[in-house]
Amino acid sequence: MFDEVARRYPGIDESRLIHEAIRRMIDHMVRDLIAETRRKLAESGAESVDRVRRLGQPVAAFSEEMRNHDRALKRFLFERMYRHYRVNRMSSKARRVVRELFQLFMAEPECLPGEWHAPAGAGEAETARIVADYLAGMTDRFALDEHRRLFDTYAPV
Repeated sequence: MFDEVARRYPGIDESRLIHEAIRRMIDHMVRDLIAETRRKLAESGAESVDRVRRLGQPVAAFSEEMRNHDRALKRFLFERMYRHYRVNRMSSKARRVVRELFQLFMAEPECLPGEWHAPAGAGEAETARIVADYLAGMTDRFALDEHRRLFDTYAPV
């Protein structure tokens, strides 16, 4: 896909090349999924949702060729992106930020914003659920800012 886009648009800048190649890969995958699903439906002879459910196997699927491409793409992404040292560092930092925020709010639930305070007499499990829900609703940026506000001595509260 990248070669095809580069040939069609010589001199295209890298970010547009990536965007267009990914767009084309997704389009290719969607078209394959639709075509293979139609083929499997026709082959099954199922004429109702109930018959499709009774087939005992999924009808919506990629073709064998696309499954091979998909596996190759996943291997490539796993090796070169998901396990890249910079991604690992960001993941490690994110785990540390969430763990430290959780520990702080459990130890000092009064540091939670007013609408998140645990009801009087809340036990540890209920407080943990409230803290977990509060953290789950945070964006990455907000979690980092909150961590900085609570752990950096010089950051404004």
